[in-house]
Amino acid sequence: MITVGNDLVRDHLHAERKWFIFLGVILVIIGILLLGMLPFATLSVVYFFGLLMMLGGILHLLAAFTLFKSNSRWFWALFSIFYFMAGYFAFSSPDKAALVLTTLLSFFLVFAGVIRMANATVLRAIPGWKWTFFSGLLTFITGLLIMFTPDAPFWVLGMFLAIDVLFQGINYLTIASVIKQIPASSKTIE
Repeated sequence: MITVGNDLVRDHLHAERKWFIFLGVILVIIGILLLGMLPFATLSVVYFFGLLMMLGGILHLLAAFTLFKSNSRWFWALFSIFYFMAGYFAFSSPDKAALVLTTLLSFFLVFAGVIRMANATVLRAIPGWKWTFFSGLLTFITGLLIMFTPDAPFWVLGMFLAIDVLFQGINYLTIASVIKQIPASSKTIE
């Protein structure tokens, strides 16, 4: 059942539906292209990470000398240097940065999988606990596969980006499909 009670919202959704379709198609195409160019997609992720770290360095330096008047400003300035160094590392050695980021991702997935399985085991009395355990097991196995695959740093980050972009496109197309089902007047459809 879909209920949209505000005619202004409904009119706006119908008027903008073409944009949901357009953006959805573009994002699906980009996602598919990225899946075909995983090393390029991985480099994009690494360079974006480097850019964000350098931006973080600028913001920490700005905070150090505008917000903090005590000796703590030097800690913030030191943090800005660390951010700059991480950003520089990503730009100067993107292959090593991809290795570091992929390794961190694999450790996080293994840890998250263990926590999820432990949580499911504690909640065995609740119906559906096996799905949570299964989800944790898949997360754990994914982390191990990434951890022990030698060429993972060259494609894993790109694959995550490609899948995210692809599913964002599918999401926009799904929203456009739902908008089409919303009637032009105030009523509930089933």
